[in-house]
Amino acid sequence: MRNWATRAFLAGLCLMALPVMATPPRTIEIRDRLFARNADTLFLIREIRDNHGLHGVIQTDTLLVFRSLTGGGDRGFRGVARVVDRGPEGDPRAETVTIPSAVNPYDLYRDFGAWPLDAPRSGNPAAVSLTRQGLEIDGSGLASPERYHLSLPDLTARLQDTLTASLHILPPHSVGGGSIGPHPFDPATIDILRDCSVSSSMALFHNAADPPLVKLTCEVQDGLARVSLWLVLPSQAPNTLAD
Repeated sequence: MRNWATRAFLAGLCLMALPVMATPPRTIEIRDRLFARNADTLFLIREIRDNHGLHGVIQTDTLLVFRSLTGGGDRGFRGVARVVDRGPEGDPRAETVTIPSAVNPYDLYRDFGAWPLDAPRSGNPAAVSLTRQGLEIDGSGLASPERYHLSLPDLTARLQDTLTASLHILPPHSVGGGSIGPHPFDPATIDILRDCSVSSSMALFHNAADPPLVKLTCEVQDGLARVSLWLVLPSQAPNTLAD
């Protein structure tokens, strides 16, 4: 009996010595979803999820990305929504924040003559190579037999540019005691070959000039930042960035 009491007493001391709830690290996740396309433009839904370094809190910014299907460059960004989920203890739990000039993505079908585009159920990342020469896929099985290539410097620039732009499209938002301004994640810290891998790919078949799409997933800063983006792999000479 004394041994049980001693163990219970020591366990109680240990629990008292532990912090009630340690502050979590501030994390960010950025992920793309294929949404729609028309003859020359790819439309992506991009979500940016920031926990503000707080327990149970997730701020989700949703953006619409306009991307050229010819050269693969971004043509613009529009804000869709900003929602703060404060968790089960929040009162209210969800806060929908008004953002300037918000758009409805479903208006694309009417305004841009677009049609829905879904991600493949099972992409083929093995068909894509990511090396020091860059990102590459041959035309086997695609509408065009051409070689699709994006050099490593161009790929790095594309990734950094689209992330930097999307992180600054909406103004900073304060969330409780964890409000410390924009997330400090710097896209320039991504090392493509070290941090990223090909997680999916997709062929488009609207016309012979359609490029393939490739999805890259990157784990950055010891897992504090995670990025999963769809890219257009253009049929053009390396080291050429086009709109």
